[in-house]
Amino acid sequence: MSEKKTFINRIPAFACLQEDVQDEITSLVNTRSVAAGETLFRDTEPAKAVYFINEGKVKLMKSSATGKEILLDIRSKGDIFAEVALFSDPGMTYPATAVILESGTVSYIRSDQLEAYLLEHPELTVSLFRMMCDRLRIAQTTLRDVALYGKLSALSTTLLRLAHDYGKEQDGDIVIPLKLTHEEIGNFFGATRESVSRMMKELTKQGVITRDRNKLIIHKPDQLAEYSAQ
Repeated sequence: MSEKKTFINRIPAFACLQEDVQDEITSLVNTRSVAAGETLFRDTEPAKAVYFINEGKVKLMKSSATGKEILLDIRSKGDIFAEVALFSDPGMTYPATAVILESGTVSYIRSDQLEAYLLEHPELTVSLFRMMCDRLRIAQTTLRDVALYGKLSALSTTLLRLAHDYGKEQDGDIVIPLKLTHEEIGNFFGATRESVSRMMKELTKQGVITRDRNKLIIHKPDQLAEYSAQ
């Protein structure tokens, strides 16, 4: 299956369409290669396209006036992002800056072209709105974690969210195959590298987690859930 067709099939409302209709939408898709460290778009730029990751990883981040980075999410193969570009007011900017974490390819559809198609087929917008609602819930959780700056509950919530989005069950544990430094984990909820290191050390001592350079393993998700609720 082509990368363009894969993009279309990742959107539930489009995946069930007849092939000739899918081909119409596929004709709107563009694909490009991206390199690690490249900025795909900034939160100061007009939101003009909806993106899909074929290969690689992308981090979505915001920066404060003082330069403090908040890591909102990490998207990987098969994920759609920047969907808020749809039906936004002219000149509305992207809600975050997207930076390539791992080289690969991305596909995208210009929002004005996709909007025109959806206006002709309004029944297809439901699943897109559901996806946007899911993203909003994640954003609200991130704001809560930032408000709990440096707290174990914020770290626990972040680890559980990473487990939900990227975790794979293995021998009763949850393995998160992401290479994240303590600083990058802290960027999810506005904590310093030092405070994250301290809390991660305590969780490791308790046998809740173990980690190496390439993955994080959660042994006791129930314990993280308990800390998250505090």
